[in-house]
Amino acid sequence: MALHSKAAILAATVGAAAAILIAGCDKGLAPIYEESGFEGVIHYVNWPPATEVRELRLLAFDWVPLDSTRLVDVLLSSLVDPGHVVLYPPLGTPGLRKNIDTTHYKLTTSGSTLLLRQYKYIVLAQRYGPNSFTDWKPAGVYTHDPATFTPAPVNVRSRRLVQEVDIYVDFTKPPPKPWQ
Repeated sequence: MALHSKAAILAATVGAAAAILIAGCDKGLAPIYEESGFEGVIHYVNWPPATEVRELRLLAFDWVPLDSTRLVDVLLSSLVDPGHVVLYPPLGTPGLRKNIDTTHYKLTTSGSTLLLRQYKYIVLAQRYGPNSFTDWKPAGVYTHDPATFTPAPVNVRSRRLVQEVDIYVDFTKPPPKPWQ
């Protein structure tokens, strides 16, 4: 009986350890990261002349902007109340590189003003003229179907890095502005 009791105790111990490990896996086999945010690749085709692309910035909005007259105010207010609009690379730094095929980017809560929330409109913005405040238009938008330009949301959650938030940019076929 002693051998049978030891085997039963061992089986119960292994079963309890397995139950504890399974209970601790609240997200299944999804990886747990130290960072919170999202990353992806921006793919470019049909670059126009350099004078037509003065600057490129990635913006993540927690809403879809429907009024262009408020955009400058919102961008400036995001310096005081961060997280509603996130700019990458941040102000005061050079924009994204131009005349290349791809750009890998990563936005995290520790490296930007990104907050834990849903971002509904992630867009690559192109400055096409000399006015840094008004001469901007969408060059690409994160979407599940690049043919439709319908914005896809990204949920930023604690210790989760959303991958493959890829944006496809065809400078000859830019997405429409969400405002009229």
